[in-house]
Amino acid sequence: MSLLVVSQLGKDFPPETILNNVNFKLEWRQKLGLVGRNGAGKTTLLRILTGQMEAERGSVNFERGVRFGYLKQEDSVDPNRTVLQEAEIAFAHVMQMETRMREVEIEMGAVHGEELERVMQEYGLLRDRFEAMGGYDNLRDIPGVLKRLGFGPTDIVKLCGKLSGGEKTRLAIARLLLSGPDILFLDEPTNHLDIEATEWLESFLRDFGGAMVLVSHDRYFLDRVVTSVAEVENTKLTAYSGNFSAYWKQKEENRKRQLELYEREQQEIKRLTDFFEKWRNTPSKKNQAVMRMRWADRIKQHGLTQKLSSSATERPDSLGKTAKLNVKAAQLSGNEVVICDSVTKKYGTRTLFEDFTALLRRGDLVGVVGPNGAGKSTLIKILLGRETPTAGMARLGSSVTVGYFAQDTSDLDYEATVIENLMNVADMEPVAARTHLGRFLFSGDDVFRQVKNLSGGEKNKLVLAQLTYLQPNLLILDEPTNHLDMDSRQALGEMLKTYDGTLLLISHDRYLLEQVCTRIVEVADGHAALFDGTYSEMRTAKLAGKFPLSGPVKRPEETNGHGTQPQDSRAAQLETLLGEKPSALPPQVAGMNAYQLSKERRRAKEGATHAERRVEQLEARLSQIEKTLSSPSSTDNVLALSQEHGGVQLALTEAMDSWEKAAEYAEALGG
Repeated sequence: MSLLVVSQLGKDFPPETILNNVNFKLEWRQKLGLVGRNGAGKTTLLRILTGQMEAERGSVNFERGVRFGYLKQEDSVDPNRTVLQEAEIAFAHVMQMETRMREVEIEMGAVHGEELERVMQEYGLLRDRFEAMGGYDNLRDIPGVLKRLGFGPTDIVKLCGKLSGGEKTRLAIARLLLSGPDILFLDEPTNHLDIEATEWLESFLRDFGGAMVLVSHDRYFLDRVVTSVAEVENTKLTAYSGNFSAYWKQKEENRKRQLELYEREQQEIKRLTDFFEKWRNTPSKKNQAVMRMRWADRIKQHGLTQKLSSSATERPDSLGKTAKLNVKAAQLSGNEVVICDSVTKKYGTRTLFEDFTALLRRGDLVGVVGPNGAGKSTLIKILLGRETPTAGMARLGSSVTVGYFAQDTSDLDYEATVIENLMNVADMEPVAARTHLGRFLFSGDDVFRQVKNLSGGEKNKLVLAQLTYLQPNLLILDEPTNHLDMDSRQALGEMLKTYDGTLLLISHDRYLLEQVCTRIVEVADGHAALFDGTYSEMRTAKLAGKFPLSGPVKRPEETNGHGTQPQDSRAAQLETLLGEKPSALPPQVAGMNAYQLSKERRRAKEGATHAERRVEQLEARLSQIEKTLSSPSSTDNVLALSQEHGGVQLALTEAMDSWEKAAEYAEALGG
């Protein structure tokens, strides 16, 4: 049964046509991904489907009784309700449906004939919806749903009016899911979600028994959720079967075929034109020359060349304009770019991270991940000197020039124009500024628009235009892909992969992290830790219980200015502390004076205490897992817990060994 049928749909914003002759059907359990460039008409199509906007042509027909829910890019909540009240009101519709089912069951025993047939039909529809949804039992735990979307026990009693923009978006998602619609229309639902919440939403939508139309630029999310893809391009909608990867493969194959056809057309046009130019003035060949020129004009008018020129595209391998992102460091930094030594940040009794120690070198491409509110942006601001650590030290190395992309683009002057914002940071003439902005798709009078009137994606591109002109050797980007379409994200990824400076990238875009970063900093649960490897490798290590390890993962190496480590460096001593037996103590310990030995005893004692604390934490987690596995509830993921159990056991064995060695070392020093 088709829940939705769209026929011959068209929408104009004179003098432009945005959508034309759009046709598709939506079936039960179909998860349709809607993709295309910013401004192609995806949100316009959703607004027409949900009755927020009228089309000039065509029709939108829902199956009788079908109920839909619509999540806008910027959805609103009632500022005078608490988070929990807003969620409970949304769930009330599900409770009403369930109550109606019980009423219909009673009615079936009291009616006959045509009335019985009508009642049974209504009951069948209600039952089918409940079976298709398949998630109502889980959704009854409203605080649990809110928790998975980032709302803790203290958050659910907050008034919605006091929520941040991201929190309001997450609440709008929870409210929509709890309302139990037959069709979900979702417009960029992951924009304000961290990776953990995104993965939970992925899981929920995969199991969702109704239908869905999803607008997203998140490749990983689309790949894991959708069963088909529709692309909006040049006013048309083109359907593809399979998930995003299948669509992308088909799209690339189509692009390749178009490019081959385009090249053949150009060769034929050149051949015909050359013949005309050669023989146009020769009487015996003139008619043939004219005929060939007419044929060349016919190809231009009806072939791929004409289609491309009508969409303002020069070649089919770029199917529309793409931002030309490129950044090179103007000068080399020193080898040591970012140095963190025991950095701690607390707000009252809350610890964001503690004793974070790491060294980032020139050329490192580092991703920074973690839940919303965990402290990722705070850590970056400490590095930039915009925040003061509670304890420890963070500094930049020699000859480091910083380019910083703030998540809220707050460094832009919203009252100034686009070109003024660029010239505020760059010593350049207006003509050069306009040329540079053109690479980021600011053309014509676009450069004179005030920043406050730009879209989110346009603001992001303006900041990137500033940074690429400045050519920093340390690039710090805080959620740069929010509001960027897929082609712009792809261009950003290609730019960052070839960047010859050092990168710190805060992002929830798993595809971008995997594409670019070779080291990962995780900020979560009151700690920050550095992992040497890609994002997927870090996730594998976490599932195995091998990351994060106890305490800081990396300590900065103190150098003597020539890239070599002095004999008495703290890093070497602590490496010995946690990794070698007392019999293998470095010889410099025996030669320490009283002051040095006293400091080393204190460090050894702290190391042993820290190792013991790690053992206690792992033992507590192991006990908690075993308790859950002995009596699991319907919401517990037994497979994931079993896998975690093995990883925690291995980590506990390693932690016990480290504790034993640390304690022996401390004892040997008389600590």
